[in-house]
Amino acid sequence: MKRAPRRAFLQALAVACVAVVARRVRAGDVSVPVAVQGTLMAKVAAFDRNFQARSGTKARLIVVYKSGDSARVGQQVAALLKDMPDIAGRPKSVEVLEWASPAALASAVRARPTALVYLSVGLEPEAPAIAAALAGTSVLTVGATGSLTERGACVGFELEEGKPRIYVNLRVAKAQQVDFRAELLRLVKLV
Repeated sequence: MKRAPRRAFLQALAVACVAVVARRVRAGDVSVPVAVQGTLMAKVAAFDRNFQARSGTKARLIVVYKSGDSARVGQQVAALLKDMPDIAGRPKSVEVLEWASPAALASAVRARPTALVYLSVGLEPEAPAIAAALAGTSVLTVGATGSLTERGACVGFELEEGKPRIYVNLRVAKAQQVDFRAELLRLVKLV
């Protein structure tokens, strides 16, 4: 008799969890917490053979976002990056850029050497155009989600079985002159 109430409870709990996850995804939340993304970004940058040269004496980081939830996530990432002492052993500057167009982003990146561009949630539809606009430019693009990586960012993050997973798009990496060490590529999901 005790199993029936327990089974009903577990089913209700499962339905509630699915509803919460679905609501969070619709609300633009990222599956990998922002603090974890910051740590992973710093580690990934250290595995890019071209990051030091691209950075010069100070790594320029740009956080791109749209209005709404994208802006909230973008501002959280920008604050986190500003609080980090360095990235891949280089001092850094962090700029935020509200999304306008692929051409405007490419222009901002090419105006001064840029080591890394973070693409906040909500930019998934624009990711292919961003990749095309930044092709041939030496820059590491990092997406807030694995979907951004599948669509045109070089690196992104997703939770798989409760653990953060790094996604890498090798086609985009090559186009953006990102050269990852083999040690990293053995640990990531290639898309």
